[in-house]
Amino acid sequence: MAPLLRLAQLRARSGDGRRFLRLRRNAYADEMWFAAANERDRLIAHSSAALMRLAGDPVMSHETAALLHGLPTLGMRHRAVLHATRTRRHQGLAPDYPGLLVHHAGLPDGHRCTVDGVPATCVARTVIDLARRRSVRAGIVVADAALHAQLCTVEELRLVSADCAAWPGIAKARRVIALADSLSESPLESISRVAFQVHGLPTPRLQARLGDDRVDFLWDRWRVIGEADGLEKYADPLAIAREKEREERLKGLGFAIVRWMWREAYRRPDELSDRVRATLARAGWRP
Repeated sequence: MAPLLRLAQLRARSGDGRRFLRLRRNAYADEMWFAAANERDRLIAHSSAALMRLAGDPVMSHETAALLHGLPTLGMRHRAVLHATRTRRHQGLAPDYPGLLVHHAGLPDGHRCTVDGVPATCVARTVIDLARRRSVRAGIVVADAALHAQLCTVEELRLVSADCAAWPGIAKARRVIALADSLSESPLESISRVAFQVHGLPTPRLQARLGDDRVDFLWDRWRVIGEADGLEKYADPLAIAREKEREERLKGLGFAIVRWMWREAYRRPDELSDRVRATLARAGWRP
């Protein structure tokens, strides 16, 4: 990442013909570098500029820390605002930091790390912060991803939650820890599991093997398969043909198959759960 310049440094280089972009008060980046930078490098630059404005030994946190760690978050609204956490509350009126939401909370040393030069909450603390403040399914999305990528462990999540035992939302975070599963391979699979749990369906087995095939969800007892289909499955005609052959093979073994895509799981989890419930009921399940 190109180094950020303060105003005094910028003035000292005013004659070299380069143009600089103001990222935040008293924080500037080379305009040509910024125009060519990828989304992650821009996030790093904006995060570094934000931290330059804050006293109190701050770190990037919440959705911003999740993005720095490469973790998915549910929804898009977080991209318009950076999140930082610091431990010290200042006297008097809080300063206005446009595009920056400053949280105040404890930051034990074990909750801090550095990501590409940017101070941030560690992965486990990031998961717990999001699980406390956002919905259960938003928490599950980031927790599943962190566990699947082996960026943290369930024990680390429990330890951080113990450090935050009296904080708002910690009961919800503990529920997220209990539901999180490292076998979940996508946000679509994560929010689908939450829908099944909320609507009282039996817990499926994840990434189950059936001969040479692997399925997203399997209710063994009732021989029902659930497939959460991302759009990439339908981008290649050959992939579509292979998937059709696979489905016919599984049906030939006596399995019923329920398929769904992102829009249904995200927008209408009740309808998705009703479809799965009906399939399970036809196979003999009784609540």
